[in-house]
Amino acid sequence: MAHVALYREWRPMTFDEVVEQQHAVIALRQAVLTGQIAHAYLFSGTRGTGKTTLAKIFSRAINCLAPQNGNPCNQCSVCTGILKGSLLDVVEMDAASNNSVDTIRRICDEVVFMPSQARFKVYIIDEVHMLSTGAFNALLKTLEEPPAHAVFILATTEPHRIPATILSRCQRYEFRRIPLDGLTGRLREIAQKDGIAVDDSAINTIARLAEGGMRDAISLLDQVRMNESGGRTINRDDVLRMTGVSDDDLLAQVAQAILTSDAAGIIRSIEQLIMAGRDLARFLIDLAAFSRNLLVVKVTPDPLSLLQITSDQHQQLTTLAKLAGSDRLIDLVRALSALHGDLRWSTDSRITLEIGLIRIMDELGPRTVKPAALPASLPEKKEVVQVVAPAADALPQTPPPEPLDEPIPEYLDEPQAEIVGDSPMQPSQPAMTTGASSSDVSASSPNETPSPFERAGLPGGSGQEDSARWQSIQNQLLQDGHMTLYLFSRPASVSFCGGELHLIFAEQDSINCQELGEAHNLKLLRGAATRVIGTDTPVVVRFAVNPQEEAQHCPVPDQPDWIFRVRGAADELNIPIRMEEQENG
Repeated sequence: MAHVALYREWRPMTFDEVVEQQHAVIALRQAVLTGQIAHAYLFSGTRGTGKTTLAKIFSRAINCLAPQNGNPCNQCSVCTGILKGSLLDVVEMDAASNNSVDTIRRICDEVVFMPSQARFKVYIIDEVHMLSTGAFNALLKTLEEPPAHAVFILATTEPHRIPATILSRCQRYEFRRIPLDGLTGRLREIAQKDGIAVDDSAINTIARLAEGGMRDAISLLDQVRMNESGGRTINRDDVLRMTGVSDDDLLAQVAQAILTSDAAGIIRSIEQLIMAGRDLARFLIDLAAFSRNLLVVKVTPDPLSLLQITSDQHQQLTTLAKLAGSDRLIDLVRALSALHGDLRWSTDSRITLEIGLIRIMDELGPRTVKPAALPASLPEKKEVVQVVAPAADALPQTPPPEPLDEPIPEYLDEPQAEIVGDSPMQPSQPAMTTGASSSDVSASSPNETPSPFERAGLPGGSGQEDSARWQSIQNQLLQDGHMTLYLFSRPASVSFCGGELHLIFAEQDSINCQELGEAHNLKLLRGAATRVIGTDTPVVVRFAVNPQEEAQHCPVPDQPDWIFRVRGAADELNIPIRMEEQENG
Protein backbone atom coordinates (compact mmCIF):
# COMPACT_ATOMS: atom_id res chain seq x y z
CA MET A 1 0.00 0.00 0.00
CA ALA A 2 1.30 3.46 -0.95
CA HIS A 3 2.37 5.75 1.85
CA VAL A 4 -0.16 8.43 2.73
CA ALA A 5 1.05 11.65 4.30
CA LEU A 6 -0.09 12.17 7.87
CA TYR A 7 -1.90 15.44 7.14
CA ARG A 8 -4.02 13.64 4.50
CA GLU A 9 -4.61 10.61 6.68
CA TRP A 10 -5.74 12.77 9.59
CA ARG A 11 -7.82 15.31 7.66
CA PRO A 12 -11.05 15.90 9.65
CA MET A 13 -14.14 14.18 8.21
CA THR A 14 -16.83 15.87 10.32
CA PHE A 15 -17.41 19.21 12.04
CA ASP A 16 -16.68 17.56 15.40
CA GLU A 17 -13.12 16.70 14.37
CA VAL A 18 -12.16 20.22 13.32
CA VAL A 19 -9.63 21.80 15.70
CA GLU A 20 -10.54 25.35 16.76
CA GLN A 21 -12.27 27.64 14.18
CA GLN A 22 -15.46 27.26 16.23
CA HIS A 23 -16.92 30.52 14.91
CA ALA A 24 -17.05 29.00 11.41
CA VAL A 25 -17.93 25.46 12.51
CA ILE A 26 -20.95 26.52 14.57
CA ALA A 27 -22.32 28.79 11.84
CA LEU A 28 -21.94 26.21 9.07
CA ARG A 29 -23.40 23.39 11.18
CA GLN A 30 -26.40 25.58 12.03
CA ALA A 31 -26.92 26.32 8.34
CA VAL A 32 -27.06 22.56 7.65
CA LEU A 33 -29.52 21.95 10.49
CA THR A 34 -31.87 24.77 9.49
CA GLY A 35 -31.49 24.34 5.73
CA GLN A 36 -30.59 28.03 5.29
CA ILE A 37 -27.80 27.55 2.77
CA ALA A 38 -26.25 30.66 1.23
CA HIS A 39 -25.23 30.68 -2.40
CA ALA A 40 -21.63 31.87 -1.85
CA TYR A 41 -19.08 31.56 0.97
CA LEU A 42 -15.58 32.97 1.31
CA PHE A 43 -13.08 31.22 3.58
CA SER A 44 -9.94 33.30 4.13
CA GLY A 45 -6.93 32.86 6.39
CA THR A 46 -3.33 31.74 6.54
CA ARG A 47 -2.19 28.39 5.19
CA GLY A 48 -3.01 25.14 6.95
CA THR A 49 -5.86 26.44 9.11
CA GLY A 50 -8.67 24.28 7.68
CA LYS A 51 -10.25 26.31 4.86
CA THR A 52 -10.35 23.55 2.23
CA THR A 53 -11.08 20.86 4.84
CA LEU A 54 -14.12 22.70 6.15
CA ALA A 55 -15.30 23.40 2.58
CA LYS A 56 -15.26 19.66 1.81
CA ILE A 57 -17.08 18.79 5.05
CA PHE A 58 -19.73 21.41 4.30
CA SER A 59 -20.18 20.17 0.72
CA ARG A 60 -20.93 16.65 2.02
CA ALA A 61 -23.08 17.85 4.92
CA ILE A 62 -25.54 19.81 2.74
CA ASN A 63 -25.87 16.86 0.34
CA CYS A 64 -25.76 13.96 2.85
CA LEU A 65 -28.74 11.59 2.76
CA ALA A 66 -28.48 10.83 6.50
CA PRO A 67 -26.85 13.75 8.34
CA GLN A 68 -26.09 13.30 12.04
CA ASN A 69 -26.41 16.49 14.10
CA GLY A 70 -25.28 18.52 11.09
CA ASN A 71 -22.33 16.23 10.35
CA PRO A 72 -22.11 14.19 7.12
CA CYS A 73 -22.47 10.47 7.65
CA ASN A 74 -19.67 9.70 5.16
CA GLN A 75 -21.43 6.36 4.48
CA CYS A 76 -24.24 7.14 2.04
CA SER A 77 -23.84 7.04 -1.73
CA VAL A 78 -23.55 10.82 -2.02
CA CYS A 79 -20.89 11.13 0.70
CA THR A 80 -18.82 8.23 -0.65
CA GLY A 81 -19.11 9.60 -4.18
CA ILE A 82 -17.81 13.00 -3.04
CA LEU A 83 -14.98 11.39 -1.07
CA LYS A 84 -13.92 9.29 -4.06
CA GLY A 85 -14.27 12.22 -6.48
CA SER A 86 -16.71 10.33 -8.70
CA LEU A 87 -19.73 12.56 -8.05
CA LEU A 88 -19.80 15.31 -10.67
CA ASP A 89 -22.14 17.51 -8.68
CA VAL A 90 -19.27 18.61 -6.39
CA VAL A 91 -16.35 20.19 -8.26
CA GLU A 92 -13.07 21.24 -6.67
CA MET A 93 -10.67 23.34 -8.73
CA ASP A 94 -7.41 25.19 -8.14
CA ALA A 95 -7.60 28.75 -9.40
CA ALA A 96 -3.80 28.99 -9.45
CA SER A 97 -3.66 26.69 -12.49
CA ASN A 98 -7.20 27.31 -13.84
CA ASN A 99 -7.43 31.07 -13.73
CA SER A 100 -8.53 31.89 -17.25
CA VAL A 101 -11.83 33.48 -18.18
CA ASP A 102 -12.71 30.45 -20.34
CA THR A 103 -12.63 28.15 -17.31
CA ILE A 104 -15.02 30.35 -15.34
CA ARG A 105 -17.33 30.76 -18.33
CA ARG A 106 -17.55 26.99 -18.66
CA ILE A 107 -18.54 26.75 -14.98
CA CYS A 108 -21.16 29.46 -15.44
CA ASP A 109 -22.61 27.57 -18.41
CA GLU A 110 -22.77 24.28 -16.46
CA VAL A 111 -24.19 25.65 -13.22
CA VAL A 112 -27.64 26.27 -14.71
CA PHE A 113 -28.25 22.51 -15.08
CA MET A 114 -29.76 20.61 -12.16
CA PRO A 115 -27.52 18.27 -10.12
CA SER A 116 -27.62 14.60 -11.14
CA GLN A 117 -27.60 12.93 -7.67
CA ALA A 118 -26.97 15.50 -4.97
CA ARG A 119 -29.23 18.25 -3.69
CA PHE A 120 -26.77 21.06 -4.46
CA LYS A 121 -24.14 21.66 -7.07
CA VAL A 122 -21.08 22.78 -5.12
CA TYR A 123 -18.07 24.52 -6.65
CA ILE A 124 -15.00 24.76 -4.36
CA ILE A 125 -12.51 27.24 -5.86
CA ASP A 126 -9.21 27.21 -3.96
CA GLU A 127 -6.73 30.12 -4.14
CA VAL A 128 -9.47 32.19 -5.76
CA HIS A 129 -7.33 35.35 -5.60
CA MET A 130 -5.32 33.94 -8.53
CA LEU A 131 -8.21 34.40 -10.98
CA SER A 132 -7.69 36.95 -13.71
CA THR A 133 -9.69 40.16 -13.93
CA GLY A 134 -11.75 38.75 -16.78
CA ALA A 135 -12.47 35.58 -14.82
CA PHE A 136 -13.71 37.60 -11.83
CA ASN A 137 -15.96 39.61 -14.13
CA ALA A 138 -17.36 36.42 -15.65
CA LEU A 139 -18.06 34.99 -12.17
CA LEU A 140 -19.68 38.17 -10.89
CA LYS A 141 -23.02 37.82 -12.71
CA THR A 142 -23.46 34.21 -11.61
CA LEU A 143 -22.75 35.11 -7.98
CA GLU A 144 -25.25 37.95 -8.19
CA GLU A 145 -28.13 35.81 -9.53
CA PRO A 146 -27.20 32.14 -8.98
CA PRO A 147 -29.53 29.17 -9.48
CA ALA A 148 -31.18 27.89 -6.30
CA HIS A 149 -29.25 24.61 -6.47
CA ALA A 150 -25.76 26.21 -6.77
CA VAL A 151 -23.31 26.87 -3.93
CA PHE A 152 -19.91 28.48 -4.42
CA ILE A 153 -17.20 28.10 -1.75
CA LEU A 154 -14.19 30.34 -2.36
CA ALA A 155 -10.98 29.84 -0.39
CA THR A 156 -8.01 32.20 -0.32
CA THR A 157 -4.98 33.23 1.72
CA GLU A 158 -5.02 36.77 0.28
CA PRO A 159 -8.54 38.23 0.49
CA HIS A 160 -7.28 41.75 -0.22
CA ARG A 161 -6.68 40.70 -3.83
CA ILE A 162 -10.32 39.81 -4.41
CA PRO A 163 -12.52 42.55 -5.94
CA ALA A 164 -14.94 44.23 -3.56
CA THR A 165 -17.84 43.31 -5.83
CA ILE A 166 -17.10 39.62 -5.20
CA LEU A 167 -16.57 40.08 -1.46
CA SER A 168 -19.91 41.82 -1.01
CA ARG A 169 -21.79 38.82 -2.45
CA CYS A 170 -20.25 36.21 -0.12
CA GLN A 171 -20.66 35.16 3.49
CA ARG A 172 -17.13 35.63 4.78
CA TYR A 173 -15.41 33.54 7.45
CA GLU A 174 -11.91 34.45 8.63
CA PHE A 175 -9.87 31.42 9.71
CA ARG A 176 -7.48 32.28 12.54
CA ARG A 177 -4.14 30.73 13.40
CA ILE A 178 -4.59 27.72 15.67
CA PRO A 179 -3.36 28.31 19.25
CA LEU A 180 -0.51 26.33 20.75
CA ASP A 181 -2.83 24.23 22.94
CA GLY A 182 -4.92 23.16 19.96
CA LEU A 183 -1.85 22.15 17.96
CA THR A 184 -0.21 20.17 20.76
CA GLY A 185 -3.46 18.37 21.61
CA ARG A 186 -3.96 17.23 18.03
CA LEU A 187 -0.31 16.19 17.67
CA ARG A 188 -0.48 14.09 20.86
CA GLU A 189 -3.61 12.37 19.57
CA ILE A 190 -1.98 11.54 16.24
CA ALA A 191 1.26 10.35 17.87
CA GLN A 192 -0.62 8.12 20.31
CA LYS A 193 -2.88 6.48 17.70
CA ASP A 194 -0.10 6.04 15.12
CA GLY A 195 2.41 4.76 17.70
CA ILE A 196 4.93 7.57 17.20
CA ALA A 197 7.36 7.79 20.15
CA VAL A 198 7.75 11.52 20.74
CA ASP A 199 8.04 13.41 24.02
CA ASP A 200 6.23 16.58 25.09
CA SER A 201 9.21 18.86 24.47
CA ALA A 202 9.37 17.75 20.83
CA ILE A 203 5.61 18.22 20.38
CA ASN A 204 5.77 21.72 21.86
CA THR A 205 8.67 22.60 19.58
CA ILE A 206 6.84 21.32 16.50
CA ALA A 207 3.75 23.32 17.47
CA ARG A 208 5.79 26.52 17.87
CA LEU A 209 7.53 26.02 14.52
CA ALA A 210 4.17 25.52 12.77
CA GLU A 211 3.20 29.12 13.64
CA GLY A 212 -0.51 28.36 13.92
CA GLY A 213 -0.84 26.05 10.89
CA MET A 214 -2.20 22.57 11.59
CA ARG A 215 -1.05 21.13 8.28
CA ASP A 216 2.49 22.41 8.85
CA ALA A 217 2.51 20.89 12.35
CA ILE A 218 1.36 17.45 11.16
CA SER A 219 3.83 17.54 8.26
CA LEU A 220 6.69 18.27 10.67
CA LEU A 221 5.58 15.37 12.87
CA ASP A 222 5.51 13.13 9.80
CA GLN A 223 9.03 14.26 8.96
CA VAL A 224 10.56 13.82 12.40
CA ARG A 225 9.16 10.31 12.88
CA MET A 226 11.73 9.19 10.30
CA ASN A 227 14.32 9.76 13.07
CA GLU A 228 12.60 7.14 15.21
CA SER A 229 14.76 4.02 15.24
CA GLY A 230 15.33 1.23 17.71
CA GLY A 231 12.46 2.35 19.92
CA ARG A 232 14.17 5.66 20.68
CA THR A 233 11.87 8.52 21.64
CA ILE A 234 12.06 11.65 19.50
CA ASN A 235 13.07 14.66 21.59
CA ARG A 236 13.40 18.39 21.12
CA ASP A 237 16.99 18.20 19.87
CA ASP A 238 15.91 15.88 17.04
CA VAL A 239 13.34 18.41 15.90
CA LEU A 240 15.81 21.30 16.03
CA ARG A 241 18.49 19.32 14.22
CA MET A 242 16.12 18.28 11.45
CA THR A 243 14.72 21.77 10.87
CA GLY A 244 18.04 23.62 11.32
CA VAL A 245 16.56 25.86 14.01
CA SER A 246 18.63 27.16 16.90
CA ASP A 247 17.49 26.42 20.43
CA ASP A 248 16.34 29.13 22.80
CA ASP A 249 19.45 28.90 24.98
CA LEU A 250 21.74 29.76 22.07
CA LEU A 251 19.47 32.61 20.97
CA ALA A 252 19.43 33.97 24.51
CA GLN A 253 23.22 33.63 24.69
CA VAL A 254 23.75 35.68 21.50
CA ALA A 255 21.16 38.31 22.50
CA GLN A 256 22.80 38.73 25.89
CA ALA A 257 26.25 39.08 24.26
CA ILE A 258 24.94 41.83 21.96
CA LEU A 259 23.20 43.75 24.74
CA THR A 260 26.20 43.50 27.09
CA SER A 261 28.82 44.32 24.39
CA ASP A 262 30.51 40.91 24.70
CA ALA A 263 32.22 40.49 21.32
CA ALA A 264 34.05 37.34 22.41
CA GLY A 265 30.74 35.80 23.44
CA ILE A 266 29.31 36.46 19.97
CA ILE A 267 32.29 34.76 18.30
CA ARG A 268 32.00 31.72 20.60
CA SER A 269 28.27 31.43 19.93
CA ILE A 270 28.76 31.56 16.15
CA GLU A 271 31.42 28.87 16.47
CA GLN A 272 28.96 26.73 18.41
CA LEU A 273 26.33 27.39 15.74
CA ILE A 274 28.67 26.36 12.92
CA MET A 275 29.78 23.17 14.66
CA ALA A 276 26.14 22.19 15.26
CA GLY A 277 25.41 22.50 11.54
CA ARG A 278 22.73 25.13 11.93
CA ASP A 279 21.59 27.27 9.02
CA LEU A 280 22.95 30.79 9.51
CA ALA A 281 20.16 32.58 7.63
CA ARG A 282 17.50 30.73 9.62
CA PHE A 283 19.42 31.52 12.81
CA LEU A 284 19.29 35.22 12.01
CA ILE A 285 15.53 35.04 11.42
CA ASP A 286 15.10 33.21 14.74
CA LEU A 287 17.28 35.79 16.50
CA ALA A 288 15.14 38.62 15.12
CA ALA A 289 11.99 36.81 16.32
CA PHE A 290 13.61 36.25 19.72
CA SER A 291 14.45 39.96 19.92
CA ARG A 292 10.86 40.78 19.01
CA ASN A 293 9.73 38.60 21.91
CA LEU A 294 12.08 40.55 24.17
CA LEU A 295 10.41 43.76 23.02
CA VAL A 296 6.93 42.33 23.67
CA VAL A 297 7.96 41.32 27.18
CA LYS A 298 9.43 44.78 27.73
CA VAL A 299 6.46 46.87 26.63
CA THR A 300 3.39 44.75 27.50
CA PRO A 301 2.04 44.02 30.98
CA ASP A 302 0.76 40.54 30.02
CA PRO A 303 3.13 39.05 27.41
CA LEU A 304 1.90 35.48 27.96
CA SER A 305 -1.36 36.42 26.23
CA LEU A 306 0.58 37.47 23.11
CA LEU A 307 3.44 34.96 23.01
CA GLN A 308 3.19 31.20 22.71
CA ILE A 309 5.88 30.47 25.28
CA THR A 310 6.29 28.43 28.44
CA SER A 311 6.76 29.89 31.91
CA ASP A 312 10.49 29.06 31.82
CA GLN A 313 10.88 30.88 28.50
CA HIS A 314 8.96 33.83 29.91
CA GLN A 315 11.34 34.02 32.87
CA GLN A 316 14.33 33.90 30.51
CA LEU A 317 12.93 36.69 28.33
CA THR A 318 12.07 38.81 31.36
CA THR A 319 15.64 38.59 32.65
CA LEU A 320 17.15 39.56 29.29
CA ALA A 321 14.66 42.38 28.72
CA LYS A 322 16.04 44.16 31.78
CA LEU A 323 19.37 44.65 29.97
CA ALA A 324 18.02 47.20 27.48
CA GLY A 325 15.30 49.76 26.94
CA SER A 326 12.58 49.50 24.33
CA ASP A 327 14.43 51.86 21.95
CA ARG A 328 17.51 49.65 21.90
CA LEU A 329 15.38 46.54 21.32
CA ILE A 330 13.59 48.22 18.42
CA ASP A 331 16.96 49.14 16.90
CA LEU A 332 18.14 45.57 17.45
CA VAL A 333 15.19 44.05 15.56
CA ARG A 334 15.61 46.56 12.73
CA ALA A 335 19.37 45.94 12.46
CA LEU A 336 18.97 42.15 12.45
CA SER A 337 16.42 42.38 9.64
CA ALA A 338 18.83 44.51 7.59
CA LEU A 339 21.69 42.10 8.27
CA HIS A 340 19.61 39.21 6.92
CA GLY A 341 19.54 40.95 3.52
CA ASP A 342 23.34 41.25 3.51
CA LEU A 343 23.71 37.60 4.50
CA ARG A 344 21.71 36.42 1.48
CA TRP A 345 24.25 37.85 -0.98
CA SER A 346 27.43 37.19 0.99
CA THR A 347 30.08 34.79 -0.31
CA ASP A 348 31.21 34.03 3.26
CA SER A 349 28.16 33.81 5.52
CA ARG A 350 30.12 33.18 8.70
CA ILE A 351 32.33 36.26 8.45
CA THR A 352 29.39 38.43 7.40
CA LEU A 353 27.35 37.21 10.37
CA GLU A 354 30.17 37.69 12.87
CA ILE A 355 31.09 41.16 11.63
CA GLY A 356 27.44 42.16 11.33
CA LEU A 357 26.58 41.13 14.88
CA ILE A 358 29.65 42.88 16.28
CA ARG A 359 28.75 46.02 14.32
CA ILE A 360 25.21 45.89 15.75
CA MET A 361 26.68 45.41 19.23
CA ASP A 362 28.90 48.45 18.71
CA GLU A 363 26.01 50.60 17.44
CA LEU A 364 23.76 49.58 20.34
CA GLY A 365 26.48 50.16 22.93
CA PRO A 366 25.75 52.70 25.68
CA ARG A 367 26.74 56.27 24.84
CA THR A 368 27.19 58.20 28.06
CA VAL A 369 29.61 60.93 26.96
CA LYS A 370 28.67 63.76 24.65
CA PRO A 371 31.02 63.92 21.62
CA ALA A 372 33.60 66.69 21.80
CA ALA A 373 34.37 69.10 18.98
CA LEU A 374 37.52 68.89 16.89
CA PRO A 375 40.08 71.55 17.86
CA ALA A 376 41.01 74.07 15.18
CA SER A 377 44.58 72.77 14.99
CA LEU A 378 46.63 70.13 16.69
CA PRO A 379 50.33 70.38 17.49
CA GLU A 380 52.57 68.74 14.97
CA LYS A 381 54.32 65.64 16.28
CA LYS A 382 57.50 64.31 14.78
CA GLU A 383 57.19 61.00 16.58
CA VAL A 384 54.30 58.54 16.75
CA VAL A 385 52.28 59.59 19.77
CA GLN A 386 48.66 59.65 20.84
CA VAL A 387 47.03 63.09 20.82
CA VAL A 388 43.74 63.36 22.69
CA ALA A 389 41.35 66.15 21.73
CA PRO A 390 40.36 68.56 24.54
CA ALA A 391 36.82 68.75 25.80
CA ALA A 392 34.50 71.24 24.15
CA ASP A 393 34.41 73.52 27.18
CA ALA A 394 38.15 73.42 27.95
CA LEU A 395 40.22 76.59 27.68
CA PRO A 396 42.80 76.71 24.86
CA GLN A 397 45.71 76.83 27.29
CA THR A 398 44.41 73.91 29.36
CA PRO A 399 46.19 70.63 28.61
CA PRO A 400 43.80 68.15 26.94
CA PRO A 401 42.47 65.35 29.18
CA GLU A 402 43.13 61.72 28.40
CA PRO A 403 39.94 59.73 29.12
CA LEU A 404 40.87 56.16 28.19
CA ASP A 405 37.43 54.68 28.85
CA GLU A 406 35.33 57.27 27.01
CA PRO A 407 33.84 56.70 23.53
CA ILE A 408 35.79 58.29 20.72
CA PRO A 409 34.57 61.82 19.88
CA GLU A 410 33.00 62.37 16.51
CA TYR A 411 35.30 65.17 15.42
CA LEU A 412 33.85 66.25 12.15
CA ASP A 413 30.44 67.42 11.03
CA GLU A 414 30.87 66.20 7.46
CA PRO A 415 32.83 63.23 6.10
CA GLN A 416 35.85 64.19 4.04
CA ALA A 417 36.38 60.97 2.16
CA GLU A 418 34.41 58.89 -0.28
CA ILE A 419 34.59 55.50 -1.95
CA VAL A 420 36.13 55.91 -5.36
CA GLY A 421 36.91 53.46 -8.08
CA ASP A 422 40.22 52.06 -9.23
CA SER A 423 41.77 55.02 -10.97
CA PRO A 424 45.39 55.87 -11.88
CA MET A 425 44.69 59.41 -10.66
CA GLN A 426 44.37 58.17 -7.08
CA PRO A 427 47.70 58.57 -5.29
CA SER A 428 49.05 55.60 -3.40
CA GLN A 429 51.88 54.68 -1.07
CA PRO A 430 53.86 51.54 -0.29
CA ALA A 431 51.51 48.98 1.25
CA MET A 432 51.35 48.85 5.02
CA THR A 433 50.49 45.40 6.36
CA THR A 434 47.85 45.55 9.03
CA GLY A 435 49.56 42.93 11.09
CA ALA A 436 52.65 45.04 11.65
CA SER A 437 53.70 45.59 15.23
CA SER A 438 55.21 48.69 16.68
CA SER A 439 58.01 46.53 18.03
CA ASP A 440 58.98 45.66 14.43
CA VAL A 441 59.57 49.30 13.56
CA SER A 442 63.16 50.45 13.59
CA ALA A 443 64.52 53.94 13.35
CA SER A 444 64.82 55.26 9.81
CA SER A 445 68.19 56.04 8.33
CA PRO A 446 69.02 59.44 6.84
CA ASN A 447 69.41 57.86 3.35
CA GLU A 448 65.90 56.40 3.29
CA THR A 449 63.49 57.58 0.61
CA PRO A 450 61.24 60.31 2.04
CA SER A 451 57.64 59.39 2.61
CA PRO A 452 54.79 60.87 0.55
CA PHE A 453 53.83 63.03 3.52
CA GLU A 454 57.32 64.57 3.49
CA ARG A 455 57.32 65.03 -0.30
CA ALA A 456 53.98 66.82 -0.03
CA GLY A 457 55.31 69.14 2.65
CA LEU A 458 53.08 67.51 5.27
CA PRO A 459 54.04 65.78 8.52
CA GLY A 460 55.25 62.32 7.65
CA GLY A 461 58.13 59.93 7.86
CA SER A 462 59.64 56.86 6.24
CA GLY A 463 57.68 53.83 5.11
CA GLN A 464 58.41 52.15 8.42
CA GLU A 465 57.16 55.19 10.33
CA ASP A 466 53.96 55.23 8.25
CA SER A 467 53.47 51.57 9.09
CA ALA A 468 53.84 52.43 12.75
CA ARG A 469 51.28 55.21 12.30
CA TRP A 470 48.73 52.77 10.89
CA GLN A 471 49.36 50.31 13.69
CA SER A 472 48.87 53.11 16.20
CA ILE A 473 45.60 54.12 14.50
CA GLN A 474 44.32 50.55 14.76
CA ASN A 475 45.36 50.41 18.41
CA GLN A 476 43.51 53.69 18.95
CA LEU A 477 40.34 52.15 17.44
CA LEU A 478 40.61 49.18 19.78
CA GLN A 479 41.31 51.39 22.77
CA ASP A 480 38.20 53.47 22.03
CA GLY A 481 36.05 50.33 21.72
CA HIS A 482 35.50 50.47 17.94
CA MET A 483 36.19 46.79 17.31
CA THR A 484 33.95 46.79 14.24
CA LEU A 485 36.08 49.37 12.46
CA TYR A 486 39.21 47.50 13.49
CA LEU A 487 37.94 44.21 12.02
CA PHE A 488 36.62 45.79 8.83
CA SER A 489 39.90 47.61 8.17
CA ARG A 490 42.18 44.58 8.59
CA PRO A 491 42.04 43.33 4.95
CA ALA A 492 42.98 46.79 3.60
CA SER A 493 46.27 47.71 2.01
CA VAL A 494 47.20 51.04 3.57
CA SER A 495 48.94 54.05 2.14
CA PHE A 496 49.59 57.59 3.43
CA CYS A 497 49.42 59.86 0.40
CA GLY A 498 49.43 63.62 0.19
CA GLY A 499 48.20 64.14 3.71
CA GLU A 500 45.47 61.48 3.33
CA LEU A 501 45.07 57.98 4.70
CA HIS A 502 44.15 55.59 1.86
CA LEU A 503 42.48 52.26 2.66
CA ILE A 504 42.57 50.15 -0.52
CA PHE A 505 40.41 47.02 -0.81
CA ALA A 506 40.08 44.20 -3.31
CA GLU A 507 36.72 43.53 -4.96
CA GLN A 508 36.04 40.47 -2.78
CA ASP A 509 36.15 42.77 0.28
CA SER A 510 33.32 44.97 -1.00
CA ILE A 511 31.38 44.67 2.27
CA ASN A 512 34.37 45.98 4.22
CA CYS A 513 34.84 48.86 1.79
CA GLN A 514 31.17 49.87 1.83
CA GLU A 515 30.97 49.68 5.62
CA LEU A 516 34.03 51.87 6.16
CA GLY A 517 32.72 54.29 3.54
CA GLU A 518 29.69 55.14 5.69
CA ALA A 519 29.71 58.75 6.87
CA HIS A 520 29.80 58.01 10.60
CA ASN A 521 32.61 55.47 10.16
CA LEU A 522 34.64 57.93 8.11
CA LYS A 523 34.34 60.42 10.97
CA LEU A 524 35.64 57.91 13.48
CA LEU A 525 38.53 56.84 11.23
CA ARG A 526 39.51 60.44 10.53
CA GLY A 527 39.32 61.27 14.20
CA ALA A 528 41.57 58.35 15.17
CA ALA A 529 44.08 59.20 12.43
CA THR A 530 44.12 62.86 13.44
CA ARG A 531 44.76 62.03 17.08
CA VAL A 532 47.66 59.73 16.25
CA ILE A 533 49.38 61.73 13.48
CA GLY A 534 48.84 65.14 15.06
CA THR A 535 47.35 66.88 12.04
CA ASP A 536 44.03 66.68 10.24
CA THR A 537 44.17 63.48 8.16
CA PRO A 538 41.30 62.85 5.69
CA VAL A 539 40.48 59.22 4.90
CA VAL A 540 39.91 57.75 1.42
CA VAL A 541 38.32 54.32 1.06
CA ARG A 542 38.53 52.83 -2.43
CA PHE A 543 38.76 49.69 -4.54
CA ALA A 544 41.67 48.45 -6.64
CA VAL A 545 42.27 45.41 -8.81
CA ASN A 546 45.54 44.78 -7.01
CA PRO A 547 45.52 46.68 -3.71
CA GLN A 548 49.09 45.86 -2.71
CA GLU A 549 50.53 46.94 -6.04
CA GLU A 550 48.38 50.06 -6.00
CA ALA A 551 49.65 50.96 -2.54
CA GLN A 552 53.30 50.56 -3.61
CA HIS A 553 53.09 53.40 -6.14
CA CYS A 554 51.85 56.57 -4.57
CA PRO A 555 53.33 59.56 -6.44
CA VAL A 556 52.27 62.86 -4.94
CA PRO A 557 51.65 65.40 -7.70
CA ASP A 558 54.28 68.12 -7.98
CA GLN A 559 51.95 70.98 -7.12
CA PRO A 560 52.37 74.19 -5.12
CA ASP A 561 51.36 74.28 -1.51
CA TRP A 562 48.43 76.62 -2.23
CA ILE A 563 46.73 73.89 -4.27
CA PHE A 564 46.69 71.63 -1.23
CA ARG A 565 45.17 74.45 0.83
CA VAL A 566 42.48 75.07 -1.82
CA ARG A 567 41.63 71.38 -1.98
CA GLY A 568 41.41 71.22 1.80
CA ALA A 569 39.09 74.22 1.99
CA ALA A 570 36.90 72.79 -0.78
CA ASP A 571 36.65 69.49 1.05
CA GLU A 572 35.67 71.25 4.26
CA LEU A 573 32.90 73.20 2.47
CA ASN A 574 31.86 70.20 0.34
CA ILE A 575 32.51 72.15 -2.89
CA PRO A 576 33.51 70.08 -5.95
CA ILE A 577 36.55 71.38 -7.85
CA ARG A 578 38.14 70.41 -11.17
CA MET A 579 41.73 71.03 -12.17
CA GLU A 580 42.35 72.09 -15.79
CA GLU A 581 45.65 72.70 -17.54
CA GLN A 582 46.05 75.59 -19.97
CA GLU A 583 47.95 74.83 -23.16
CA ASN A 584 50.68 77.25 -24.22
CA GLY A 585 50.70 78.95 -27.54
